[in-house]
Order: sequence, then structure tokens, then C-alpha cells
Amino acid sequence: MILVTGGTGLVGSHLLHLLLKNGEKVKATYRSMASLEKAKNVFASYKANELFNQINWVKADITDYFSLKDIFEGISHVYHCAAVVSFDRRKSDKMYEINVDGTSNMVNLSLEFGIKKFCHVSSVASLGSYTDGRYTDEEAIWTHSTETSYYSITKYYAENEVWRAAEEGLNSVIVNPATILGFGNWEESSTAIIKKVNDGLNYYTTGENAFVGVADVVKAMHALMKSEISDQRYILVSENWSFKKLLSEIALGLGKNPPRKEAPRWLANLLRRLDEARYFIFGSKTVLTKQSVDTAYKKKCFSAEKIKKELSFEFEPMENVVRSVTKEFANT
Repeated sequence: MILVTGGTGLVGSHLLHLLLKNGEKVKATYRSMASLEKAKNVFASYKANELFNQINWVKADITDYFSLKDIFEGISHVYHCAAVVSFDRRKSDKMYEINVDGTSNMVNLSLEFGIKKFCHVSSVASLGSYTDGRYTDEEAIWTHSTETSYYSITKYYAENEVWRAAEEGLNSVIVNPATILGFGNWEESSTAIIKKVNDGLNYYTTGENAFVGVADVVKAMHALMKSEISDQRYILVSENWSFKKLLSEIALGLGKNPPRKEAPRWLANLLRRLDEARYFIFGSKTVLTKQSVDTAYKKKCFSAEKIKKELSFEFEPMENVVRSVTKEFANT
């Protein structure tokens, strides 16, 4: 049987559908009944409610080592998708607890129970960059600076836990997806950008980043787990796009007007400070952080040549991904 942590998240829910479609028996962790409904909606979009009912759901806290032991009984392979994704510094303790300590528990238990293979979902945030302008690949060395987000720090430390377990004998692979687009909860994660554009977005930022469809992420994970490859990491990127292009393609898919005005950085920083002031005065949820603003104006590109070469893996063009996601949004 296969264990999937974070089974109700964007990657986890789509991965579960792929595994079940391929006839695998799965056990998946969840945190609340509300999160289960999110995963159920993904299966409904696939018109696969009967597959959803085949999942052995287990409510679990991956930071509680001893409570996880029963979950590992009868498990042969583990996909570790559970993580906190946030640029909000107030969530730093929670991020470390889930992303680092939780991963440590998962690999330690995998070693204890003799798991055959372990797949860890990391992020391009755990990778470094080159000073000569080359696209970031798997060899780029991560460094800590004043601009490093706490999310990046926790994903880097989480990977170290996997590498440590690999040294102790755990057969493992790591995937480093770029920003993932796919249908799911339109209020959370990277899918929230679809709703924002649909509600009306007049401005774009000048940054550039890498993007990938969730279907390609889970296909790559599945292929790596079926392969003989071990103790390797792979960047998962379909294309590097400017944020202007991304927002324009989403708007086109939704039948909306694309953003036409460039948002100056000073304006974004002003809005961020107003957002922070609103939090301190009213306790409102913040939308903008220093890290999110920096990302919106930074040009950082990534290469997925390694997995393309070693697995002959082909990524779906991002235009197709955006069309599929916006069509699904329109049908909800």
C-alpha cells in the first residue's frame, strides 16, 4: 500500500487520483473534515467519485512521531506532500514544525518500517542561483541571505532531512516543482491567482518565474517512484514566463481583459505597508509580504533539462495548462 501525506492539498489530491486510476491501493493523511471536502471536489472535477471512496483516509499530525507509527503498518512506498506554503513570517514556527520536523518524522519512520521508496515534494525555493545569469538547475547551491524567505529556509532544511535519511539507507527521490497551477481550492495556494484575475486585475508586475501544471508534477513523481532512480532531485518546470504573460493568459482563458498597467515597485511596497498596518490595527489577514513583493519583481528562471533527459519527460505547454485550469474554474 502507498501512503500519501497532505492528501487534501493541490499536489496530494491530484496524486491520489493518478495512483487510484493506475490501480494502486492508497492511504492518505488529512487534518480536518473541511480539507477532505477540498480533495473530494478535485475528484468530482475528474468525475471520479468512486475512486475517492477507495482512499483509506487517516486523520494525522505529522509532527507527532509516535501517533504516526500505526499509519505505517502495511506501507511499502511514501509520497510526502504535506507542507505549509507561506510568505507570512508569523507562520514561521508552524512552517518549521510541519516542513522540517514533520519531514524528519516521515523519513525516520520510513527507515524504521523499511519503506521501499520515498518521494519528497520540495520546491524550487530550496535551490540556489547562478550569478552569471544561467537558469537555475539541480546543482545550484542554496545560500542564506537577508532576502531569503523563511519558506525557502524550511524547505532547504527539510531536504537535508531526506538526504540524511538517504545516507542511512532510505531509497528516496526529491522533486522541486516551480509555481504549480491546477484546479483545486480557488482560495488557496497558487490557484488563488485564477480567482484574483477573474475578479478583475488591472496591474501586472515586472518579474519572471517558472511554472508547471499539477498533472505534470504528479506524473513525474509517479514515474520517478516506478524507476530505478534513487537519491536524486529533479526540478519540475514547464516554462519560464513573465508575470505579465501569466496574468494575460489567465485573463484570456477567463474571457477577461488582461492587465495593461505596470505596477511600480514603490506602489507595491506602499500597499504592503498599509496591509501590515491593517493587520496590527485590526488583526486582518495580510495579503502582501516583503518576500511576495520581492518575488513579484524578481526575474528568476529554472531548467528542467535533467528530468527531460533522464526520463524523456515532456511537460505540457503552459498555455494548455492555463486553458484547462480556467475552463475548470468557469465550470465551478
